[in-house]
Amino acid sequence: MNYKNHALKIDEPFKGLFTQGMVCHETYKDKKNNWLSPDEVFSEDGKNFYIKENKSEKVLVGPVESMSKSKKNTIDPEKIIENYGADATRLFILSDSPPEKDVQWSDQGIIASYKFIQKFWGLHKKILEKTKKQKISEDFDDKIEEFTNQIINKVNFSLEKFSYNVIIANLHEIYNFYSKFNSSDLAKKNLLDNYIKILIIMLPIVPHLASECLEEVSSNKKFSWPSVDTRFLQTKKCNIVIQINAKKRAIIEIENGVSEENLLLKIKERKEVQKFLENKKIIKSIFIKDKLINLIVK
Repeated sequence: MNYKNHALKIDEPFKGLFTQGMVCHETYKDKKNNWLSPDEVFSEDGKNFYIKENKSEKVLVGPVESMSKSKKNTIDPEKIIENYGADATRLFILSDSPPEKDVQWSDQGIIASYKFIQKFWGLHKKILEKTKKQKISEDFDDKIEEFTNQIINKVNFSLEKFSYNVIIANLHEIYNFYSKFNSSDLAKKNLLDNYIKILIIMLPIVPHLASECLEEVSSNKKFSWPSVDTRFLQTKKCNIVIQINAKKRAIIEIENGVSEENLLLKIKERKEVQKFLENKKIIKSIFIKDKLINLIVK
């Protein structure tokens, strides 16, 4: 601000400027070349557009451009929030692309985000119901600790790099991880504590959903950002792809650093692999530690 202006005794108020992309939308015109807003047009197949007030008049669809009042290609956020909620709107805008890139608005995108919010709320209710009905066991699940600490670490990194779209991918990881739990898993001693940490890191992205969930699982009114326990950042197990004559036949979960000899013993115990090894001799094996083994049989 004071570059080549010594009379201005003030420094820059920020260390750097981060310029965000624009929100974009298709443009529409009628046969008289007048701009039309998205609310004035409709389409049944997503390809051919017509004027709502005159359904026989076809609309000329123009390029996707930055939203502007002059071209009428704007979306009223109040209507979107009214129909889908603020969280779904935030989720879609953050998931579409990195913040430095333009966002192309689409009805399908906002609907998908809305559906994810509903799915997660259903999962939350399932967790809440099961944990209340069941007696919490004394079993401590290392897998839950590993996942939680790794996902917190990922989110921390993405927040620092402004990679908000990557965080949305992490939310889907969270949903997939927790949706696989059965009744016995939900009663593990450390599940609820870790679930609360997950909800806390969701607050910047979907604050309304995360707040509602936190109110139902915790009586605490103040939450602090969870720290990362580095002991759980290194996974103790890995998934190794099993190939027979270069064709994938199975995936086996096993401890990190397993030797080729011990891995072969485990493979021979697997029923889905036995039929491919029956009456055959392993003449060669290609082993990539913690990743893959390819058995050449004859």
